[in-house]
Amino acid sequence: MSEVKTVLKSTGIFSKSTLKSFILAGGAGALAAGAYEIFCPRATLWGRVLTHGSRNVPAISLVFDRSPNPLTEPICKRLHELEIPATFFIEGKRARSNPRAMRSLQSFEIGIHGETYRSLIFQNKIELRHMLKPCLTLAGDIQGRDACFLMPPHGWKDLRLVRMARDLGLFVVNPSFKLRWREGVLLNTSVEHILTHVGPGDIILVKNDPLRSPPEPLFIELLTLLVIGLKDKGLRIWGLSPLLRCH
Repeated sequence: MSEVKTVLKSTGIFSKSTLKSFILAGGAGALAAGAYEIFCPRATLWGRVLTHGSRNVPAISLVFDRSPNPLTEPICKRLHELEIPATFFIEGKRARSNPRAMRSLQSFEIGIHGETYRSLIFQNKIELRHMLKPCLTLAGDIQGRDACFLMPPHGWKDLRLVRMARDLGLFVVNPSFKLRWREGVLLNTSVEHILTHVGPGDIILVKNDPLRSPPEPLFIELLTLLVIGLKDKGLRIWGLSPLLRCH
């Protein structure tokens, strides 16, 4: 054993500079792991994050964020025409200022972002409860039952948020696919990308940012193309709760 220690000392492994390097490397690794957990939507080390349902059931779910907004009523109307269920994630303050749009959501499942779309990371328990509880109560009043799902703004979450969601009876959801409008990209190109890669159990987020969405006719066309394409692939479209109940 003494010979081993002698060899290790001679190689410099026990030197102060080496130990300092190990400590710095460990700290950098911890920071990188923490950043990954916060900013990667699918990271689940701090708690279960739902990104998809059962892979054994030929069904997917459509969800819409940043609701309500000027596109909410046309979207709901088109979904009713297509007889398609969906889940809308609401912002509390926006919902209270748009009662007419909220009435159109009464026949759909409702999840929450919080009172606003402001990031919920690095908040204390009191701040988190203040941002989540009123919106949760509002969602329950509208749909007549407690909301089950939280989609964190930007997909960012930390340990405190995951724990608060659990305490409030909420499942954290970060969809496996995002269909977003990009200026200069053809609608059918965006839809084809989703249809090429989507599979059983996936959750598709149709980005619904009022400041970055296409004009209403184009948005409805995009939605219709997506629904038709999913059906052509043999995938049924379920609400979020039924899909995740099979997980």
